[in-house]
Amino acid sequence: MKKRYLYAPGPTTIPERVLAATAHPLVHHRFEDFARVYESVVNGLKMVMQTQNDIIMLTGSGTAGMEATVANLLSPGDRALVVRGGHFGERWSSICRAYGVSVKPIDVEWGRAVNPKLVEQRLKEAEGSEIKAVFTTLVETSTGVVNDTEGIGAVVRDSNAVLVVDTVAGLGGENYLADEWGVDVTVGACQKCLMTPPGLSFISLSEKAWKLVPNSKSPRYYFDFTTAREKGAANGTLFTPAIGLFFGLAEALKMIEEEGLEHVYRRHELLARACRAAVQAMGLQIFPLNPANVLSAISVPDKIDGVELSKHLRDHYGITFGGGQGQLKGKVLRIGHMGYFDKFDLITSIAALEMALRDKGFILDLSVGVRAAQEILIGE
Repeated sequence: MKKRYLYAPGPTTIPERVLAATAHPLVHHRFEDFARVYESVVNGLKMVMQTQNDIIMLTGSGTAGMEATVANLLSPGDRALVVRGGHFGERWSSICRAYGVSVKPIDVEWGRAVNPKLVEQRLKEAEGSEIKAVFTTLVETSTGVVNDTEGIGAVVRDSNAVLVVDTVAGLGGENYLADEWGVDVTVGACQKCLMTPPGLSFISLSEKAWKLVPNSKSPRYYFDFTTAREKGAANGTLFTPAIGLFFGLAEALKMIEEEGLEHVYRRHELLARACRAAVQAMGLQIFPLNPANVLSAISVPDKIDGVELSKHLRDHYGITFGGGQGQLKGKVLRIGHMGYFDKFDLITSIAALEMALRDKGFILDLSVGVRAAQEILIGE
């Protein structure tokens, strides 16, 4: 028997309370039992997003939420600025182009955060060829970078463009104040810091963003925000939702509320700090210059194949980390210390990484990383 440990940056391990909630006897989605759960989920998401805006709920992954956002805000020929500093920034670009949107990329070196002044400069350069939207990410999952969403919001706020932020990786683990920071559209999903099996995405829209929806000429049916908003006002969904996931997400949001959002943020910051201390003690490097608190992207040592190292961890130790994506394939390992992840999960992660590296010929003293992490974690 081999025990399995899911330490990738999504999907993540699910708490027992949430798993039990997903097994709730099925209720009909057109009656009061489901309406109460729907209302609980929306209120919980507003708390996590720190927004008073309406929220659209979709049965579909985070990418479904991203595509729905493009389809409802923009028309073929519209112009958008897209921050591309990793795999998911590039996904924004691909979705926009699929809908005929003219993409003006802001390319950022992978591992670095975008400078809000660069966004401001590109908006000014585009005067006369109006930019309808600016797309960015809170946490670029492929690189482990956290972007300065507050700073970007400050420069987009006074323009005609709306700010759209992919928060799939960071929501519920990184500090995020949608309304205060001037975020117009927040796109999220349930399977990472929100500790629920994959299958639900959600989008909040400011009134500035809602003004774009009636004018969008992009085709949509299942993803139509106008009809979804009407149904949501009555605590329901336009089509049959993933009912069990709503029960699970309601329970996960209740757990976050019980812990307290500020404490949740501090817990993620502590785990990130301990992980970085361990990595440094092992003679390795954290890849990004602006690392997020919800995951750590670790540069794989020279002469070691990161793909093979990741496979070795799964096959021999039952540990699943995230590998590198795109240009980082084989070059980084990504530990997702997010959601239902605690101190001993981190210790297990570091111990397994130490053993796997030794197996692959990397010279290090066993437990040096574990000790460094323990020194950060002890007493906290």
